[in-house]
Amino acid sequence: MESLAYFDPLLFKCPKGAITKGTEVQFKIEVNLDCVCNEAYLMLREDSSSDYSYIPMVREENFFYVTVPFKTHGHFWYNFKLNYNDFSKYLSKTYNTFSEVSDQKGEDFLQLVTEKEYECTNSLQGGIIYQIMVDRFCKVGEVQTREPLILRDDWGGAIKKNTENPLIINLEVFGGNFAGVESKLSFLKELGVTTIYFNPISMANSNHKYDTADYNHVDPMYGSDQDFANLVKKAKEKGIKIVLDGVYNHTGSDSVYFNKNKRFPTLGAYNSKESRYYDWYDFDNYPNSYGSWWGIDTLPHIKHNSQEFQDFIAGEGGVIEKYMKMGVAGFRLDVVDEITDEFTKKISERVRSFGKDAPVIGEVWEDASTKTSYSARRKYFTENELNSVMNYPVKESIINYLRSKEPYDLHSTLRMLLNSYPKVVLDNLMNFLTTHDTGRIFSEIKSITNGDAELALTYLKIATIIMFTLPGVPSIFYGDEYGMENNDGSSRGCYDWKNYNNDIFKWYKKLTKIRKLPVFKDGELNILFAKNGKFIFERYSKTEHIIVLTNLKESELDINLNSSFLSLLTDKKVESFKLRQNEIEILYEKR
Repeated sequence: MESLAYFDPLLFKCPKGAITKGTEVQFKIEVNLDCVCNEAYLMLREDSSSDYSYIPMVREENFFYVTVPFKTHGHFWYNFKLNYNDFSKYLSKTYNTFSEVSDQKGEDFLQLVTEKEYECTNSLQGGIIYQIMVDRFCKVGEVQTREPLILRDDWGGAIKKNTENPLIINLEVFGGNFAGVESKLSFLKELGVTTIYFNPISMANSNHKYDTADYNHVDPMYGSDQDFANLVKKAKEKGIKIVLDGVYNHTGSDSVYFNKNKRFPTLGAYNSKESRYYDWYDFDNYPNSYGSWWGIDTLPHIKHNSQEFQDFIAGEGGVIEKYMKMGVAGFRLDVVDEITDEFTKKISERVRSFGKDAPVIGEVWEDASTKTSYSARRKYFTENELNSVMNYPVKESIINYLRSKEPYDLHSTLRMLLNSYPKVVLDNLMNFLTTHDTGRIFSEIKSITNGDAELALTYLKIATIIMFTLPGVPSIFYGDEYGMENNDGSSRGCYDWKNYNNDIFKWYKKLTKIRKLPVFKDGELNILFAKNGKFIFERYSKTEHIIVLTNLKESELDINLNSSFLSLLTDKKVESFKLRQNEIEILYEKR
């Protein structure tokens, strides 16, 4: 080997990835025999310290070994120091979570240690999530509006048809309701959906419902509390779980609790300091100056230390318990990085009191394993707070692959996930290409291809194949399955029930059928090739083996397989072939 030394945490660390407190880990580095290394040390430190412990490693031929017991949970950082006859070197982490030798210590590798073993092994994994904004999905029957909401009668009309003012746009609703969702349960079942994730359904005076007006009741334009309970029951009968959006960092200013617009009979925090809700909020200069989410005054945020609010949401008889008793499977936590670890843990414990497999999904846009907010390292995984997060890093990496035609970012992101995320979290990750907070994936791809519709369709197939076959659970934002595009720049248009059954829809149905293979529930991931526009990886278990191949560049790659595989795209036997530009393949082998 050319380098003085080499370390790969996915190959030279056992066990690989995140571990549980009390586990022993063996670290191994390979050294170049052409340059004699006299000593090697594992440099290890806890997250709260800048001081390293230098742990001697034992030499065996061209390897150095050391085994370390991790007796406490948390984030641990490590590097390696190598001593030669007349100089020293460091072995540090590179961008791709590989290693490089340098004169100065570089970036540390991470060893994440969880407080206890994750037990959530039969939750989301092996299925398909379908995200629904109720107002834009399907409308059945007559819908009665209420102030201040404005009911439009042009289902699917342009978002900015009547105004450019975002505050007014947020008040315009199209009338989607629980009856509409219930009418499409058979459709969702046929699509392969096993979990519906609803954007907020609690009463709120907007179409997006992230400005909660009353946590204890669903929005009456969607239906009654009993209508929702019936929907949960009907979904369960079809094998479909329900996950709700928990918005617990802020409320609406137009709410039972704040009551800035005096719409409710209650005494809100804005109305009087004598309000039972006054201590929920941060007032700088009462009543008109108060803390709010990103400075948006319609979204006053909750004090981080408000025990009363935390108990109201996660305490005995609280909001979470109310919906879990209705049969809800779990919660997705909106802006989880803006609520405290203490509160996150309370929520998680309340949800999981209804079953160890209950999903608690965090909205985290970055690497959730090392996330820092409010100057503190978050304990999402080290203290088992979350058993799933939204996989924004992979979403962005897939798009970067399409844009740059190189898989380096995707390769790096996947290695980070494999190294840092607990296996159960990895298998439950919410993978997606569109959400309510991003542009529609087909619109984004069309911008990459400069409007080339044929190429855009090819790129969409490449993006969706990767998303559907990686560890985690594929999530479809309503309408993506037929190629819904942005409406006046918004991803939140209405479902087109007249024109959805197109070639893209048939493609998604093929992918959802493939996704049912058991290997995708918790099979291992190994990246086989990631350069020159080509990205090839395998998923495998004791009984099944999948190879996924994509190529975005002109150069071809000759593929010779050691045995006969079945193409899941053509249903033909394959032993060898050429992987050409913009070609994709999924190969299957029964073991």
